[in-house]
Formats: sequence, structure tokens, C-alpha cells
Amino acid sequence: MRGFIGGLVMGLVIGVVLAVTAPGSKISNGSGSTGQPGAFLVNSTSAGKPVKWKMASAFPSEMPLSGNLGLAMIDRLKEISSGRIDIEFHEPGALVPTLDLFEAVASGTVDAGLASSQFWGEKSAAFELFGAVPFGPDIASHLAWFRHHGGQKLYEELYRQNNIHSLICGVTGAAGAGWFEHPIEELKDLKGLKIAATGLAARVYRFMGATTIRLAPADILAALKEKQVDGVAFSTPAADQFLKLTEFAKHYYFPGWFQQAGFIDLMINLTKWERLSKSQKKMIETACMANMEYSLAAGEASQFDALKNIVIRGIDVKKFPPKVTLALKRAWLEVAKTRASANKDFRRVLNSLKNFREDYSIWQELGKI
Repeated sequence: MRGFIGGLVMGLVIGVVLAVTAPGSKISNGSGSTGQPGAFLVNSTSAGKPVKWKMASAFPSEMPLSGNLGLAMIDRLKEISSGRIDIEFHEPGALVPTLDLFEAVASGTVDAGLASSQFWGEKSAAFELFGAVPFGPDIASHLAWFRHHGGQKLYEELYRQNNIHSLICGVTGAAGAGWFEHPIEELKDLKGLKIAATGLAARVYRFMGATTIRLAPADILAALKEKQVDGVAFSTPAADQFLKLTEFAKHYYFPGWFQQAGFIDLMINLTKWERLSKSQKKMIETACMANMEYSLAAGEASQFDALKNIVIRGIDVKKFPPKVTLALKRAWLEVAKTRASANKDFRRVLNSLKNFREDYSIWQELGKI
């Protein structure tokens, strides 16, 4: 309950910050008042040295939410900093291959990167739990755990071990279970399939007997078109529609068992983050909080229209048979057990989230309709 109340208070604080940094607010480069009570002031004595960074994105800029959030953050930062924080957006693969982005940011080859931590499971198993949790919490409770019950501390420690400071800079809701060329009616229908998937979704599908292929988002459609894969487990209906998966897969399954909530990360080279002034850090944090509010609302608002368009294109949209979903859940429990026993960071994050969900379930049962 204290975490819930704390979340409301934090939401009010964020609302005030966003109100004074909104496009209509006045911003000053000097130390004098703008005439706007509570306006965000930028002055040369506290703003730090001008920042000019290159940011590589794992998501195309035109992709709903995941991609265009990067541009929104850049524009907002440029405005509230009066141009003193200038970040250049680079499309996937333009600076470094998408799946090499982690190493590029850690080494300082690239200043910053926009991605999902589920891509970095080979660096630490625990990263995958911040990207998407199979049969996990919805976005509201996931954020409650992250902000107020230890998730953020574990997340930041994990990235700092790899010379990266990372911030949550967007959220996504429930994903689909996957796109397939052929109907999935029995457990045996998953065995032997080649599925484009990352993170824990890939590990569970492999446990079920499928073969998984780790691809950058921009490469998924070509792999499906060229029949290098038989199925795709990627993201929300709006993002899947953007990738044009409807052109080469005719069966779209739910529920979103491998992702009810996901985070989009802004990774920043740790040395470059620590060189920023306090006010510059706050500006970046504020811009990412604004992205989170926008992506939460816009993401949920866009999914029905995407689904409607998918159905209009003749796609068979339905839920997995209950026995398939149950088998996936059992497979996840086995995968989680194995990963937790093999990796202490995975175990710490999983136990933290599990303990929070057990307590939160009491509030859900009492308070939710």
C-alpha cells in the first residue's frame, strides 16, 4: 500500500515537472525569471558543458512508440536545455549492428543507445527479466515494483557493472504470443518450428521444442519473407503491424504470455553520464519520464485499431488453446528455476519481483473490480 501511495505522489511530482517543461513553457538561458511561476530555468552556471551525443536505436524511427520515442526524447531535451543537450538519432545499423549496441555503449564507441534489455541475456541472464517477464505483471504493477520495491536499484547495478548507466525511457504493454505460418492447435505444432524471438520468450519456446533465432527488429520481416523462420514472437499489435508481419504470416496468437509489460531502455556510457552536471541528468530523467507517460497512454490507445487492421487483412486472430498456454506456463517455471539456480543476479531480480507480486496480489484482490 505504501508503494501504491508513493506511486501516486511521484505521479503528481512528474506532472508538475512536465507542466513546466511542456512546449508552451518559456525557458531562459540566463539567470533571471521568465515571468512564469515555477518555470524550468537553464543558466550557464548550473547547466554544465554543452552535450553533443550520438544515439543508436535498435528500433526504426517510424516504428510506433518503440522507435519514435527516441525522437520525442531528443526534441524535448533540446527544448528544455535550450539546445545545450543535443543528441543525434541514428537508425538501426547505421552506426553499429543492433545486436552489438550494448558493447558499443559500454566502450564509448557510441554515446547512447535505445533498446530493450531482453537483447542482452548473453551479458547477464538478469537483463531479460527487465525486458519482458513471462506470465508477469501488468505495466502498472511492474512500474510499482520497479520504482518503489527495489527493481530500479537492481537494474542500475546490473548496467553499471557493464560501464553503462541506463534509464527506463518508455514502456510497452502486452505483446501477442506470436505469428505463425500454420495453426497452433497442439503442443506438437510448436516442435521443430523456427521462431524469431529474443529474451525469455525464446528460452521458453526452445524448451517447448522449437528452434529460435535472435534477430534485430529491422531484420525480422526479411527472415519471415525468405522463410528463414516459421514464426515471430516480437511485440504489440501496433509494432507487429508496422513490421508488416501480416504479409507473410496468417495466424496471430494471444494471450501475451511472454510480455504483459516491457521497458524501453536509454543506455548511456557510464563515463559520459558521470561527466554531466546535476541539472543535465535531471533533464534527461525528466524527458524519459515524459516518454513513459506518453507511451503508456498512446500504447494502450493504439492496440485496438492495429488489431482491427490486422483482421481486415485476413489474419486469423485468436487465443492459443488453453492446454498450449498451460504448457507454456509450466515451461516458463522450469526455465526460471534453471536460470535462477545458475545466475545469482537473475535469482535476485526474480525473487524481488516474486515477493512484490505476492504482497501486491492482496491489494489487487481487495481493491480491484
